[in-house]
Amino acid sequence: MAFKPLGEGVYLKCLKVVGWSLTKGSIDYKLLNENGEFLCAIKVAHGKHTKKEVVAFSIQKTEREFKKRGWPWPPQKKLKNT
Repeated sequence: MAFKPLGEGVYLKCLKVVGWSLTKGSIDYKLLNENGEFLCAIKVAHGKHTKKEVVAFSIQKTEREFKKRGWPWPPQKKLKNT
């Protein structure tokens, strides 16, 4: 499966669904699980006048972490029954 860069805002929304977070490291970002444990390093590409995007390889690493837990990537919001 080919991966494409994903906007930082969209990526953060996907992480928020499962309770994970992204914190700034020295050069790249750290992906933390719901307990605050380090999972992997995430690269965010940005330019002077361009939007910030999570690079394709980092998307692939995130998908691997989801697959280890048996979760689908990208995570789906739970439907509310009314």
